[in-house]
This record gives sequence, C-alpha cells and structure tokens, in this order.
Amino acid sequence: MRTKHFLLILFTVVSTTILLILLGPAGQQNDSIKSIVSQTHERLRNLQNNLRDASEPHPEMDPKYLALLGFSQSLYNGTRYNFSVVTYTLPGEVASTILFAQNIALKLPTEQLLIYDLGLAEAELHTLQAFCNSSRCTVITYDVSALPSYITDENMHAFRPIIIHDALIRAKTILFTENLVRLRASAKELSEFRIKTENGSGVTGWATRQAVTSRTHPKMFDYFDTDADNYLFVRMVALDFVFFSSTPLVNDMVMLPWVRCMLTPECLHPIGAQSGGCKYNKKPQYRYSGCHGYDTSAFNIILGLTYGFDEDKYSAHNDSSTLFYLETLEQATKILENRRKNISDTSEHPYTEE
Repeated sequence: MRTKHFLLILFTVVSTTILLILLGPAGQQNDSIKSIVSQTHERLRNLQNNLRDASEPHPEMDPKYLALLGFSQSLYNGTRYNFSVVTYTLPGEVASTILFAQNIALKLPTEQLLIYDLGLAEAELHTLQAFCNSSRCTVITYDVSALPSYITDENMHAFRPIIIHDALIRAKTILFTENLVRLRASAKELSEFRIKTENGSGVTGWATRQAVTSRTHPKMFDYFDTDADNYLFVRMVALDFVFFSSTPLVNDMVMLPWVRCMLTPECLHPIGAQSGGCKYNKKPQYRYSGCHGYDTSAFNIILGLTYGFDEDKYSAHNDSSTLFYLETLEQATKILENRRKNISDTSEHPYTEE
C-alpha cells in the first residue's frame, strides 16, 4: 500500500517537472531547467529513501520477552484445569473484584476462578484473599516489573493479552472477563459457549455495533501489513467477555502476534493515537472515530487476518445482555459499604439487575 502511494507521488513529480519545462517562458528555460532538474533529482532521492524504509522490517519487540512470558517453553508446572474463569484487578478495584468473585461462586460454583493481581497494596491484597479463600478461587500476584513500564497503562490495557496467555497455560479453556462483569446466565448456558469455542475456532466473543476501522488508528493496519478496507464492515469484538481455548491456531496465530504487538510500542501506540475523543457521528460510520482501541484494536485486526475477515467464526450472535451485565466500580463500592453497615438497598440488584 505504501509503495503504491510513493509511485503515485513519483509519477506526479515527474509529470509536473516535464510540464514546467515545456510551458515555462522561453527566456527563462535555460536558467530554470538546471534548477528544476536538480530539485527533481532531490525529490527522487527522497522517494527512493522512503521506498527503502517502507520495505524494511517493522520494529520488533525484544525477543527476551517471549522467553520471559513462556512462549518458548511453559514456565508453569502446576495442575492444568480444563476450564477457568479469568479476571484481573488493579489498585482501587478490590470492591468490584470481590463482588465479581461472589457472583462467580454463585453462578459457577464448580469452576475455577483465577484473579490476577496487578499491583495491589498489601492491605488490598489481604482483603481480596479473605473473600477468595476457597480451593476454587486463586489470586495470582503477577509480576510485570520486567516488562516495559507502559504495560500497566489502564488506557492501553497491554497487560490483557499477557494475562490471557498466562491463563491459557494454566487452563485448556478460559472465560476472560473484566471484574465489573456480573453473570446472568446459568452454568448450562455458559457451557454451551464453552463447547462451541472448543469445537470451533477457539475464540468466541461478542461483537459491538462499531466497525473495526472506527476504533483503530489507520497506522496499526499498516503494522500488520493489511488494508483497513478489509475491516470496513467487520464489527469490533469487545474484550469484556471472551472465551479462549488453547489450540495451536489460537496460540500461534492469535496470542503470539497479539502479545508481540503489545510489546512493540510502534504497533500498540501509533503516532497520533489516543484513547479519548471518540466521534461516532462521522459518516460513513466505519470512518476512524479519532479514538484508538489499543489491545482491542490489535485483537480484532488479528482475528480478521486469522479467520478470513469472517466474524461469524469468532463472534456469537446472542444478545450479550442475557448473559451478563456491567456494574460500575462506584456501584460495587456502594453495595459493599451498605453490606458492611447492614443496610438493605433495593437498588443494588446484585446478580439479577435488569
């Protein structure tokens, strides 16, 4: 795509030069020809340099990170579960995570829950562990100090693919969710999606109404050597609630390039990308909205490339609201505080909010 642009510019420069030579005043032709030719040669040299740059390999992550994260060999020697629910918690999110753990214990009492601690203070960690005190609930303090500092940035969420990769080493299939998710669905209903994932593509998510192009900075498509036009009518899959199965296809074609992108700043955060300032009123609606999805954008580009831009292969059509709803951190904090004070508040609607 870049080469086409450069060739078009080259054609324009040469055509303009010839036109100026032919149409310029006769008395000035001899004086100006040398200057025009000199400028043309300079532009051609610049174009050649740009073409050379475009053909060079993309910036790559430091290969030491792949070994550190266990891509070359598994660093986990514990019991591997058949299925686990997976989430994470950041400092200040303990209230939401506690209610999440209680919700999972109620809805999926026989399943394992893995909660990744990403930097909790000691007091927060002890509070969470007090609620996650059964054999089916595990808090994993995940050390990201050896990774680039931006990994823990809450806007970019570069840590999510890394957590998902680690969880897929610990379990054959996982349901990854945000800690603000509250399940409505029964264990049987969720089991159907798990089986669909294991017997199908290895990934099952729920699509939003937004096109991938509306939430993805154009330069990220360039990094993956794909054309944004391929995604104009492909809907963005959110990362709030996604099933993953550990298969060779998922591990090699989804997780590996996804983690590589997260650890390569030029891929994750193209120049000019930002998380805010979304303008969804642009027409057509698949135009870039001005805000970038970072890890979610990379995830959706990779899904398109892996599954031939056919979202039916990795996206469920069921209404996600019948499976779960989202509870804000403020709501969760209020619910826990009311329980501590033994106050009944009918507006809480825990687990069954309509």
